[in-house]
Amino acid sequence: MPLWYDITMEQNTILIVDDDELMRSLLVEIITPFNLRLLTAQRGEQALQLAQQHLPDLILLDVMMPDMDGFEVCRRLRDDPLLAQIPIVMITGLHDREAKIRGFESGADEFITKPFDPGELQARINTVLRLNRYRRLLQEQARVNAERARFEWVVETSDNAYVIIDRNDRIRYANQRARTYLGLSEQDHPVQTLRELVSQRYRLVPPEAWEQWPAATAEPRYLVHPETLHSPEQWLQVEAALIQATDDQVVVTLRDVTQQITAQRDMWTFHTAISHKLRTPLVSIIGGLNILHDNIEHMDRAMAKNIAAIALSGAHRLKHSIDDILLYVRSPGDIQQVDPCTVFDLPVIVTAINQELAMPTISLKIDPALDSRRLLISRRSLEIVLRELCENARKFHPQQRPVVTLQVDADLAQQQVRLVFCDDGVHLPPEHLQKIWQPYYQAERSFTGQVEGMGLGLAQVARIILAVGGSYQMRNRPDRPGICVELRIPFAQDRDFDRSSNQ
Repeated sequence: MPLWYDITMEQNTILIVDDDELMRSLLVEIITPFNLRLLTAQRGEQALQLAQQHLPDLILLDVMMPDMDGFEVCRRLRDDPLLAQIPIVMITGLHDREAKIRGFESGADEFITKPFDPGELQARINTVLRLNRYRRLLQEQARVNAERARFEWVVETSDNAYVIIDRNDRIRYANQRARTYLGLSEQDHPVQTLRELVSQRYRLVPPEAWEQWPAATAEPRYLVHPETLHSPEQWLQVEAALIQATDDQVVVTLRDVTQQITAQRDMWTFHTAISHKLRTPLVSIIGGLNILHDNIEHMDRAMAKNIAAIALSGAHRLKHSIDDILLYVRSPGDIQQVDPCTVFDLPVIVTAINQELAMPTISLKIDPALDSRRLLISRRSLEIVLRELCENARKFHPQQRPVVTLQVDADLAQQQVRLVFCDDGVHLPPEHLQKIWQPYYQAERSFTGQVEGMGLGLAQVARIILAVGGSYQMRNRPDRPGICVELRIPFAQDRDFDRSSNQ
């Protein structure tokens, strides 16, 4: 009786034919990591019977066997129309060239010589099975069109999501990855347009690029699923294209670019933290120690103690900064739990920014009706966002000394807090107001002649706000020169924090 290893519900089956029990066991151990069904046979006749009964996807066939050798088994398999196309990998201890030629003449697809490398055998099995699945797909689709079958195989196994829509944005086709992104099962046939469907699950970013959907635009389109306490954020880049100008259908590609987006933003925020939080305390530490080192013999005790106190204060600030950096490398969920933020953290944040940037005092007004509910943003992220807005205000101010106001109130209907940040710099043309959130866009080139940094600041601010489910908007001040930036950040629900702390 053959050994039977049903290790998966998939239909892919491998038949192992070898009269040596130890070799059969070795082959079973090598193949077990694959999600396959395994059959074993000890003799040639038994192998032919099992092949006819189960039509395996691959046969591993030993050459040297009693009664009927592997060459004869291979020939008889190829003579049977039902079995003729099953891939056969012959395994043998024969090393001569004539044996290999004889094996290929018998109809073998691959020829492996003992002793073989297990990794090489696995790779060959994987390759043969893939080719065999491809061959069967072509056969199944032959009555329609072989070229269409190849296309569908590529699309269905692609890492990208593909959707075909008509000119009215109705979905005509979606591959498996696209259905996953859209929350559709194989049986679902949505009546909504694609834009209506994605709007239920994602933020459409930037909104102006989606106004002409599905017409092509120069500006990239994204679908953003905000970060929650229980799942990370997700960014899908959306591209729509006509294969031919006369087509009445549009091919839409949804590409997951979360890793690229978050990596770019993380690098920027890390650089920001390093630049602002480490330089200032280091100046106090190094400066104080240099004074002590060069003048200690001529100082009285009180002066030395005062300078040492300045250096020690800088060291404490440096430790606090390093703690912030260690906090930065935690996962997003950990940050929201250990670094919670409310609107009443804003006075301390604003004071710290004033000291670091040496700006005029920021006028902060918080609606007395606001309570101490947590926001869906960490304190560190909110500090980075406000610091970038302050630096941007200083950059565009004619004297680099803007007067800034920050007004905070709540939109209880939307369960959001609203922060309105205004400066007294200059007005921006409408085209700059739309493009200033784009990566690498440097509007200051037109106003100040400077090209400081890489132009990523406001783009990363936008991505931080979008990642927590918020929104952003920039407009010129109606009453005087300057701009106003409005940020909306959702309140966190207390039950989410309670549930997270119990896990």
